[in-house]
Amino acid sequence: MPEREYERFIQKANNLRKRHLTNKKSRKESDLILKINTIFPTDKREKYNELYARFRENSLNKTEQQELLNLNEEFEILNAKRIKYIGELAKLRHQTLEEIIADLQIKTSKI
Repeated sequence: MPEREYERFIQKANNLRKRHLTNKKSRKESDLILKINTIFPTDKREKYNELYARFRENSLNKTEQQELLNLNEEFEILNAKRIKYIGELAKLRHQTLEEIIADLQIKTSKI
């Protein structure tokens, strides 16, 4: 193969590899952003708010107290996962957590 043709072949192969790596990184970023943006389901959030209001009034029975604790634990687990995904995205983008939070305009999550 002539040298010039060989160089064009190598250049095309390098370009294909770069495109593949960029697409792979983009898919990973998209997946992480989707996971970061996962929120506590509306029905659970409403139930939590209802139970929490009744808790403040001291009108929960034992079953409802346990349900409130379970919902709170689910929410905390979801937030812990979100923080983990923010860290993964920061590492992938070579940014700090604060930069990712600012870029994605992430606000403090409340139930």
